[in-house]
Amino acid sequence: MADVAWNTVGTGRLGRRPVRAEDEAAYAASRSEPEVARYLSGGEAAAAQGGEKAAALVPAFAAMWEEPPFYGPWAVEEASTGRLLGHLGLRKLEELRGRTALLYALDPSAHGRRFALEGARAAVAYGFALAGLGAGTALALPQNLRSFEVSARAGMVRPDGRVEACELQ
Repeated sequence: MADVAWNTVGTGRLGRRPVRAEDEAAYAASRSEPEVARYLSGGEAAAAQGGEKAAALVPAFAAMWEEPPFYGPWAVEEASTGRLLGHLGLRKLEELRGRTALLYALDPSAHGRRFALEGARAAVAYGFALAGLGAGTALALPQNLRSFEVSARAGMVRPDGRVEACELQ
């Protein structure tokens, strides 16, 4: 793994680490939840492919931490239990001309507990302080108002109420 301080941005209630192969089963279970899949690519119907998505994403997310620029989505664990809650972090997206996006998908048991906001703030801090990023994007479906709120409260501004992207301040 890269010699970067990826774990130095703490939140207290969340453990964040690079995704590992042994996360696949728990990650698949979370991605298979219609409540999680609702705001991901493919919507609730994609919950049926949660296992397939996890099988593809777990090694892809893990590999991002092994090569420059040494960042990717973290595996997010509830610190008090060690239980995997999903992913959260930064990801370079070629489909956005190589821009870095803030993204997350957390298990329904994490919803309403402000874990997304804690993790998003840590990811934005990591992006500025450790990864040296100057700008990024937060993506959300227009109907996902909570995600826009999390992005804004994590230090991103929404330049226009009709757009789906936020820029880092």
